[in-house]
Amino acid sequence: MKSKEETLKDLKKELLRIGSTNQRDYDLLKKKGHVFSTTICRRLKLSWSGVVEQTGLRGANN
Repeated sequence: MKSKEETLKDLKKELLRIGSTNQRDYDLLKKKGHVFSTTICRRLKLSWSGVVEQTGLRGANN
């Protein structure tokens, strides 16, 4: 399993590629092999908005 830092780094890259921090957009547009938003939230024990904030994107384009 990836570390918290690796998970957040990969998520930030994917959110920037998608152009949105919306949870539904992420789940619909994520690349094959990326885990669903609910899995990320469960692993990090944070809400989706908390996860996005941890990436440094602060819910931009939400």
